[in-house]
Amino acid sequence: MPHRENQGNGGKHKEFPQADSPHLHAMMECMSICVACSKKCIEEGHKKTAILCAECADVCALAIKSASNQSEFNSQIMDLCAQVCKRCADECKKMQAKHCQECAEACQECAEACSGTHSYS
Repeated sequence: MPHRENQGNGGKHKEFPQADSPHLHAMMECMSICVACSKKCIEEGHKKTAILCAECADVCALAIKSASNQSEFNSQIMDLCAQVCKRCADECKKMQAKHCQECAEACQECAEACSGTHSYS
């Protein structure tokens, strides 16, 4: 990402330090990949996995907003995000499609990021 070059001392977004958070980037990546994985799973006829990926993307979007707004409910939302991402990772790992394997990896990373964000909120 281009703005990473400017991170020298605290990142590009001085007024919005949460925008440079690696946790936030993990959530954005997971959200994006889950949306794409859901679409591919629909095309392949894997409805259950598609629904779970779509729900995971929605929860990640909520978590991104919560972290950005420094919501008073951030801790609870991060817990939910970690749970949903873990469940999505577990389901996608069972699938043979390469896109599901990549989705599982992104979800696992997001689950770990969300589990570790409580001290950053």
